[in-house]
Amino acid sequence: MTQDPHVKSATSGADAAAENRTGPDDRRQDPTPVLSRFTLRGRRALIRREPDLARGRYVDRSSGSHLALILILLVLIFLDTSSTLYILEHGGRELNPLMDSALRRGVGWFLLVKLGPLPLAFLLLSIHRYFRWVRATLGLLLIVYGVLATYHLYLLARILQSR
Repeated sequence: MTQDPHVKSATSGADAAAENRTGPDDRRQDPTPVLSRFTLRGRRALIRREPDLARGRYVDRSSGSHLALILILLVLIFLDTSSTLYILEHGGRELNPLMDSALRRGVGWFLLVKLGPLPLAFLLLSIHRYFRWVRATLGLLLIVYGVLATYHLYLLARILQSR
């Protein structure tokens, strides 16, 4: 298994002493909740021990390449939203039944359904950074929205050519 560059080696200095601690493995009475007062203000962005990385652990904030991928996903979602509205104004139709239903209620509903969940999704993707299923889901979402962006570019090019 390759070591994640964001995981500090437990063999150096104070980390070695922390790794060789005595007593119970976990001093807490209750596990740390997913959402807590540290979610928005916490400083933990890295997992220090390899065994913790393998089990998947929470962090208080995201950083590095994981944060960059989340931001790319957000940009793709905003591009999808704006290009969808532009294409619809020029005679296109919405193929997603949920979004089509929201559009029939108005653009405001469409934006609420499309963009409303983003803050919570961003938070969950950030704090679950070291869970394998989250990294896989983020990769899948990037692929789906990348393909969708490519399709929208094709449709936008056809609209511009027809002018």
